[in-house]
Amino acid sequence: MSTIVRVIRSPDFLRVRADGQVDPDMGRRLLEQVAAAAAGLDEYRVLIDIRDAVGQLKPEDVIAMAGMLADYGQTFRHKTAVLCPRERFDRARFFALLAAGEGFRNIRAFVSYEAGMEWLMEPSPG
Repeated sequence: MSTIVRVIRSPDFLRVRADGQVDPDMGRRLLEQVAAAAAGLDEYRVLIDIRDAVGQLKPEDVIAMAGMLADYGQTFRHKTAVLCPRERFDRARFFALLAAGEGFRNIRAFVSYEAGMEWLMEPSPG
């Protein structure tokens, strides 16, 4: 069985407002786009690349995004790697931990593209 890996790059979905802050509504649109891209696929993995994102979501926005995952059904039950720069790793890992608390245990943060892809390509347990 082949596996489809879809790479979502942040500049397409995460933009900075005039005040220099990341627009949290764009984070919701990012989740919507990932869900739309996965519609109709059985076996897929997602890599969300936020290395080039300008600005940073506030902790309350990260919490809200993790809470939104349930809105997208089974999409985020598949492996999802969040690729981020080292200085944002704590925030990305925080998102993954919050997601796990919401029942989405297949979301992980990475600073290395290669490590993220290796994890995505590993067979899922069970």
